[in-house]
Amino acid sequence: MMKTAFISAEVYPFSKVGGLGDVAGALPLELANLGIDIAVFTPGYGSIDRKSFAIESSPYRFRVRIGNDFVECGLSRWQSTVNPRLQVYFVENEAYFGSRSVYSELNGVPCADNPKRFYLFSKAVLEAFRVLNWIPQLIHCQDNHCALIPVYLKKASSDYRYLENSKTLLTLHNIAYQGITELSQWEMFNLPEDLFYPTAPLEWYGQVNPLKAGIIFADAVNTVSPTHAREITESQELSAGLKGVLASTGKRIYGILNGVDYREWNPATDRFIAKQYSPGTVSEKRWNKIALLKDMGFGQLDSDRPLIGMVSRLVEQKGIAILIESIERVMAMDVSMIVLGSGEPEYEKALLELSERFPGHLRIDFGYNNPLSHKIMAGADMFLMPSRYEPCGITQMAALKYGTVPIVHKTGGLADTIDNWNGETGNGFVFENYSSEALVGTIKKAVDAYRQKKIWKRIMGNGMACDFSWQRSAVQYHELYQSIIDGNK
Repeated sequence: MMKTAFISAEVYPFSKVGGLGDVAGALPLELANLGIDIAVFTPGYGSIDRKSFAIESSPYRFRVRIGNDFVECGLSRWQSTVNPRLQVYFVENEAYFGSRSVYSELNGVPCADNPKRFYLFSKAVLEAFRVLNWIPQLIHCQDNHCALIPVYLKKASSDYRYLENSKTLLTLHNIAYQGITELSQWEMFNLPEDLFYPTAPLEWYGQVNPLKAGIIFADAVNTVSPTHAREITESQELSAGLKGVLASTGKRIYGILNGVDYREWNPATDRFIAKQYSPGTVSEKRWNKIALLKDMGFGQLDSDRPLIGMVSRLVEQKGIAILIESIERVMAMDVSMIVLGSGEPEYEKALLELSERFPGHLRIDFGYNNPLSHKIMAGADMFLMPSRYEPCGITQMAALKYGTVPIVHKTGGLADTIDNWNGETGNGFVFENYSSEALVGTIKKAVDAYRQKKIWKRIMGNGMACDFSWQRSAVQYHELYQSIIDGNK
């Protein structure tokens, strides 16, 4: 039986900030269903409701070296009741994790020492393998938070002889976030000094870049859609400056599309929505629109207007700048819009001011609200994702299942999952040029199609028929794992 460790900074339903949490919550179970013995490792944050999840404490305690200091850590454990091959281990340390949330303090202020927190997490996972006497054949690392693990196995191998046969896979969920920290902190990492010299694997324009080094030393690297895998090898911008690093390794960058957890995102079983429905009863979707409009303070008469929904981090990557430029022209189309999310203060301020200008058409809800995200998915007619770049995106795939037609920029996973309606085929609306003009023009095409009910019903049906389940992605990961273990990658 293949033994795999899956390492992630966030794992739904225990912790989640973005799509990484969704992936780490769904993919390991599907891998277990394929017969893999899989253990997930993640920090034991204070924001986790341990009692509700029946997380068990364990007797394992160990010390992790950081520079000249040693940090005491422990482990707690959750055993899947769905598949006994899956278990989740939580790295416990009160100061670094137990009194905090994923990337912020419990009060929402970002943690100033995040690089050190996740460096500790990475080394703690390697120690956990030793104390558990559980040696994985493959260690699957997610993003910059655990990208140092391949570095330790290659450049500090004498400390981890028990892992000498373990292989590593690094998945790039968002290459723009690289875990960069000050070069003056290099001694904290307990790695050879020559790794930090100018142009060396860990050095990056006078700073330390864990993701860069992880890419160099991992046995294989992949990202979360075929199109994005190509984009980051061709574009300096979309690779966030790492195009040359990717090329220098000589490795193929694999693209495996993320999936959707249809246990969580399915209008036929969704516990958060006003009226459940399926492709055969899609007319019932309108009750969700009416309920959503009422919940958000719109009048019921607004239910005839096209309703655009958006659930997103309010950051530049997600296309918020061109959305703000477009709002006035979009409102002139006599549509309603609901935006749920939080992010950059200037974007929040601009959206709030726009909602005050268009009180009968635009509503903004700042923050993370899982029930409302489900209600928007079920109640909106269209789902907007104007991302400047999008490694994969999961919500556009979920929207298809709800018959909520995506409007997206042609990039990354959005390009791989949404086919532009051409009058005959397609499951959504796609714009190629990243501009407010292109966005407005594409929204207008969608609004015009919405007002032709037979055409709109056909587009909805095309989307609801799509299958982006995790089972397909898990099979591809299983095949990649085996190839890495066999030394073929």
